[in-house]
Amino acid sequence: MAKNTKNFSVSEFACHCGCGKNIIDQRVINMAQTIREAIGVPVHVNSGCRCDKRNKAVGGVDGSFHTKGLAADLSCSLGAKALFLVVANLKAKGKLPDLDYAIWYGKKDFVHIDCGKSRNNLFEAKP
Repeated sequence: MAKNTKNFSVSEFACHCGCGKNIIDQRVINMAQTIREAIGVPVHVNSGCRCDKRNKAVGGVDGSFHTKGLAADLSCSLGAKALFLVVANLKAKGKLPDLDYAIWYGKKDFVHIDCGKSRNNLFEAKP
């Protein structure tokens, strides 16, 4: 069972549709905490765990790691580009060992992180 960190509560990662689904991997919460501490401003959880219905409603892919509690979409007042650069820097320094994938969504102004599975391209930008 996942536990709160200094700046994040498990409830922040629950499905936003109100269905009650709230399975989130502790590694996701820990990554968000590490990112928050490094960037120095509050980080908002736009989306964490999603039920299948919510995932479909927001345009998530089938089998999304959000539905398995292995992903989160984050934003902050400094913008997604700054957040993405912090994530990349933390990964390069070995401070996000569980990060398997990160995407910067420029137009939507958030960063997706997950610990679902390793990919050939760890970082992706969709400005």
